[in-house]
Amino acid sequence: MTTTKYDIHIESVPADQLQDARCLTFGDYGRVLGVSGIQKMVNRFMKCMLTPLGSDTADPEYGTQLAASFLGNVAAEDLFSIAAQSVSAAEQKIQEYDSIQGVPDDERLASTEIENIYIDESGLGVVLVVRLSNVSGTVVQTQMSSYRGTNNG
Repeated sequence: MTTTKYDIHIESVPADQLQDARCLTFGDYGRVLGVSGIQKMVNRFMKCMLTPLGSDTADPEYGTQLAASFLGNVAAEDLFSIAAQSVSAAEQKIQEYDSIQGVPDDERLASTEIENIYIDESGLGVVLVVRLSNVSGTVVQTQMSSYRGTNNG
């Protein structure tokens, strides 16, 4: 099994450059590209991680509690526990879908591991670094960033 590390992230399209309905891009390619392989696996995992649990009417068990925790008063020391539960839930859901849909090995999620979770210097940003591997043995490290909200009063 060969292990290759990739650093993949999703970048947002600046509002002044948004010319059509696309809201995410992997670079300025001038056309829509098909996503496959390790990138597709990462996208599917991140979508599940950031979808609020219960919000998908086709599958109420799809998603995690992670996004909801960023909107409330969650103590920094509790974030790791919430993140760990969310990573585990997303891993199980993606693996369930992979087995049903017959996904190719380079897009099939084998395992996940939280490498780091930290609060940024302002105290408002949360960064979660997750290591994903596919069945083919490719390893990718990705990070999800969000801002914690406050519900004071």
